[in-house]
Amino acid sequence: MSEVALSIGGRTYRVACAAGEEDRVTRLGSAISDKLASMGRLTGNDAQNLLFAALLLADEVHEGRDTVTRAESDIAAAKAQAGSAVGEIEELKATLANREAEFERLQVAEHNRAHEFEAAQDRLAELSERLAEREINERALHDRIEALEAQREELAALPVSDGPRSNEDEDLAPALERLAEMLEQTADKLEGGSQAP
Repeated sequence: MSEVALSIGGRTYRVACAAGEEDRVTRLGSAISDKLASMGRLTGNDAQNLLFAALLLADEVHEGRDTVTRAESDIAAAKAQAGSAVGEIEELKATLANREAEFERLQVAEHNRAHEFEAAQDRLAELSERLAEREINERALHDRIEALEAQREELAALPVSDGPRSNEDEDLAPALERLAEMLEQTADKLEGGSQAP
């Protein structure tokens, strides 16, 4: 044990303390002495003066503890808010990740639709070209049919000679008839095919 001499209110007091606590006890004694000096004019009763000084110091300590308690409460509330904010941030990150994934999916879908549209345009162009070729071929066949029918009518309108017919003439008429029938059938098929979708 050690002993420290404290000068408080003009009097010296000897106080026992644990070894190594001397400086602390001296500082506390100085605080009491300063508090007594701040109280102004003192009464002659040292015990009463020390009691008032101790009460004032106790009040300051109590206020300090209240301040610490409020600060700890504020810190706890701030930590809770920070934890809540961290949770909200994580939720927002998850939402953002979901939105980014959805946006990427929509971009892929849009790319696929654009590719399908381009393929449909190519197919439409191909079908239009084939249709134009078919119409040209149909016109050419119709023109040929009309020309052959005109020839047949011309041949039919020719007067039949009383003279002997050659074998070529006899063979030519049925052949022309068959050719005209075949051309009409082809024209009918083409017309039926052009009306189909």
